[in-house]
Amino acid sequence: MCGSDLSGEENVAMSKSGFLRWTAIGVVTLGVTAGIIVAGIVRLSLPEEDGSRVLPGLSASVEIEFDAHHIPKIRAENRRDAYEALGYATARDRLFQMDLSRRAASGRLAEVFGREAVTMDMRARTSGFDRVASRVVEAMSLEQRDVLVAYSAGVNKAVSEMRMLPVEFIYFGYRPEPWRPEDSALVLLGLSAKTSDSAMQERMASVMRRALPETVLAFLSPSGNCYNERLAPRGPLHCAMDAPAPFDEIAELLRLVDKKKTSGLVAEPELLQGSNAWVVGGRKTGDGRAIMANDMHLGLSAPGIFYRAELNYGGVRLGGLTVPGAPLVVTGSNGSVAWGFTSVAGDFIDLVRIEPTADPDKYRGPEGALPFVTRNETIEIRGGKARELAIRETIWGPVSSEKLLDDEVAIRWTILDPAATNFELMNIDRVGDVREATSLFHRAGGPPLNVLLADRAGSIAWTMMGKLPKRFGFDGRYSESWAESDKGWRGFFAAEEVPSIVDPPSGFLVNANNRMPGVAAFAPDIGHDYYGGYRAWRVSELLRERTRVAESDMLALQLDTVTEFYRYYQALALRVLASRSGDNPRLADIRRSMEGWDGKAESESVGLPLLVEFRRELVDAVISPIMTRCRELDSSFRYGWSGVDVPLQRIIDSDRDDLLPDRAYRDWPSFITAILETSAQRLAKKAGAASIDGLTWGKLSKVRVAHPLLGGLPVIGQFFNMPVEPQRGCVECVRYAASRSGASARMVVAPDHEKDGILELPAGQSGQVGSPYYGDQEASWVAGLPAAFLAGESVRKLTLLPDHAPVSAQR
Repeated sequence: MCGSDLSGEENVAMSKSGFLRWTAIGVVTLGVTAGIIVAGIVRLSLPEEDGSRVLPGLSASVEIEFDAHHIPKIRAENRRDAYEALGYATARDRLFQMDLSRRAASGRLAEVFGREAVTMDMRARTSGFDRVASRVVEAMSLEQRDVLVAYSAGVNKAVSEMRMLPVEFIYFGYRPEPWRPEDSALVLLGLSAKTSDSAMQERMASVMRRALPETVLAFLSPSGNCYNERLAPRGPLHCAMDAPAPFDEIAELLRLVDKKKTSGLVAEPELLQGSNAWVVGGRKTGDGRAIMANDMHLGLSAPGIFYRAELNYGGVRLGGLTVPGAPLVVTGSNGSVAWGFTSVAGDFIDLVRIEPTADPDKYRGPEGALPFVTRNETIEIRGGKARELAIRETIWGPVSSEKLLDDEVAIRWTILDPAATNFELMNIDRVGDVREATSLFHRAGGPPLNVLLADRAGSIAWTMMGKLPKRFGFDGRYSESWAESDKGWRGFFAAEEVPSIVDPPSGFLVNANNRMPGVAAFAPDIGHDYYGGYRAWRVSELLRERTRVAESDMLALQLDTVTEFYRYYQALALRVLASRSGDNPRLADIRRSMEGWDGKAESESVGLPLLVEFRRELVDAVISPIMTRCRELDSSFRYGWSGVDVPLQRIIDSDRDDLLPDRAYRDWPSFITAILETSAQRLAKKAGAASIDGLTWGKLSKVRVAHPLLGGLPVIGQFFNMPVEPQRGCVECVRYAASRSGASARMVVAPDHEKDGILELPAGQSGQVGSPYYGDQEASWVAGLPAAFLAGESVRKLTLLPDHAPVSAQR
C-alpha cells in the first residue's frame, strides 16, 4: 500500500508531537535570537572606557581615571570643570536613575509608566516641586549656578555620545530630555522629600487625638524609647516603668471593643529608615587623628542611591559619595574635614486645617476670608487620557488632595519654601576645620539632617543642617487651624540659633536618629518620635571604654549585630514557658529556640527569628484593639510608633486582666502562650519548614537589592537584581537590616588619612545591566569586607578636552 500504516489517531499524535517539537525549537531559537539582540543592545549601551572626548564649556583639559571598580578620579583645573566632568561620568553610568529621580520629583512618571504612577504624580504636582526648583536656581549665586550649568552640559554631552541608550529607555520606549540646572534642584528636592515627609505621622496622631483619651494618646506616643532617655535625659518620669499610666482608661477602651479579634492596625517596623554616624576625637585614637564613621540606611536598589567619585582641582581633593543628578559630594572628606549625615527624625511638615467660609472659593485666614488661588496641572498618562488637576493654594501652602478627618488641609512644608534649598554644600571644599564646617552647614539648604564632623587637627563636632521651622502656639504633632493667628511658623531658626557640640569631654559623638542633648531645649517640637535610641546607646557604650581606636574598629562597630533590644521578649517568653512546656512538643520547640538565642543577629543565630515574630505579634495583638476607634474614624488608619515598646511592656507587666486584649484568655500567661504558638506557626510557614526547631536568622533575614522597576518582572528581573543573600543584622541592631533597606553605604575616614579609609557600597558603580561594574561590589558589601575609601590604581583613562583644544589633542 502506498498509504500510511498508522491509524488516524496515531497520525494526529505524530502531528502533534512534530508540532510541539518544532514549536519548542522555534521558541528556543527565538529566545536565543532575542538574547543575542538584547546582548547587542546592552553592549552598545555601555560607554567606551578610554580615549579622549571634547566637552564644550571646559576651560582646560580634564582627566578621569577609573580604577578596577570603575570609580572615577577626576583631575581638573577648577571646580566648574571638575563638576562638568562629574556630570559626564555619572550620566554614562546612571542616566536612567537620574531621569527617574527628576521625573518622580516633578510628577512626570505617568507619561512614561502609565496610570499606575498617577497617584505619585498627583502628590508631586500638588507640592509643586518643579516650580520650587526653578526658584531655587533663580536665587543661586552666579558661581553655584555656573556649576549646575556645567554639570548639565557634561550630562548632555554624555547622552549625545551614546551609541545606544540604556536598556530601560529601550524597554519603556522613550528618550530622556536634555538635563537642566533645574533638574539638579529637583533631585535635591526629591531627596529632601524622602527624609523630611512626616505627614503620615501627623495624620495618624490627629486621628488618635480625636479617638482616644488624652492620657492614652500621650502614653502611646512617647518621644523615643528608654535608650533615648539614657542618652539625652529630660527628667525621671520620661522612662520610669512605675510612672503613672492610664490603665483604667485603656481598660475602658477595651471593654467597648467588639468581642471579635482586632488586628492589623500596627505598621511594620521595617517602614522606618535612618542612619548611623559617629566621630571619635584625637584623644581616643592612637596618633591623634579624628575618625568619622557613617552608614546611611535608605532603601536598597540596583543601582544604589549613591555614586562614588573623587574630585581634584585647584589644590582641592574631595572624595566620597555623590547623588546622581546633583553636583555635590554629599558625604566624604576634603582632606581637612570629614562629614557624615543621619536623619533628624524630625517634623518639618504641618497639615493646616482649613476653615471653610460660606463662599466655597474662599477660606478663613488670619485677616478674614481669603480666596483660593488655583494652579492648573496636566498629567499626561501613557496609554490613557490626560488627567487635569486644579490645585488650590493658600497662604500656608497647597491644599492636599487627601482630607484629614473630613477636613481639607493645606501643606506647610519646609522644602516648599525655595529658601530652604540651596547648593551651599558645594563649598565644603573650602572648609578647614570643624568650626568652619559647622558654620557652612548652618547656611546649607537641603534635607534637614544631623551632621557629624571630624577634622585633621583631631577635633569633632555635631550640628544640624537644613532649614528648621520656628513654631508658635503648638508643637506640630497634630493638624491645627492657623486661622486665628495664634499658631503658625515664624520662619526658620537662624544659623546662630542652631545648636552644636564641639569636642565633648567623652571624646566621641554619636547620632543614630536619636534625640541629641540640648535639642529638647532648643526646639522641643523638632521631633516627636526619635527611633534610633538603641543603636546610639549601643555605639556609645562600646566607644566609652575604647582607646586607640582605628578605622578597622569603626567598621567592626558598624557591623555589630548584638541586640539587647529583644532580651525583654526572650525573658518574658521563658518566664511563661517555665511552667507550661511540659510534654507539649510545640512549646518545647519554642522554649528550646528561645533558650538558644546568642543575643546576636548573625546568620547562624537561632531563636531570633521567633523573637522578632513574637514581638511583632504582641505589638499587633495588644495595641490594635486599643486603636479600634481610630480605624472607625479613618479606614486607612495604621499606628506606627518606634517607641511602642515602652507602653507595650508596661501594659504586659501590669498583669491586669482587664487589659487583656482578648477576653478568650483568663490571664496574661495564657494569652502570651497563645501568641508564642501563633508566632511559631507563622514563622514555620514563612520558612517553609515543619517546625521552628533549629531555624536560623539567615533563613529569614535576606537582603534583596532589586531594580526599582524591572526587578519584579518574571525571568528578566533576575538580570537586573542582585542575588538574594542571608543578611546579618536587624532593625534594632547597629548593623541595621530590613528586607529592602539597610546600609546604603558604609564609610569610615579620617581627614588627611584617607588612604586608611573604608567605603562600601551595595551593587556597584554602574546602573547599566551587563556592565562588569553593575554588581561587582555587592559580595563585599554583604560580607562587610573593608573596601578602600580612595579609588585604586588606574586601569582606564579618559581625557576630556575643551572645544578650543588643538586639533592634534582631540585625536
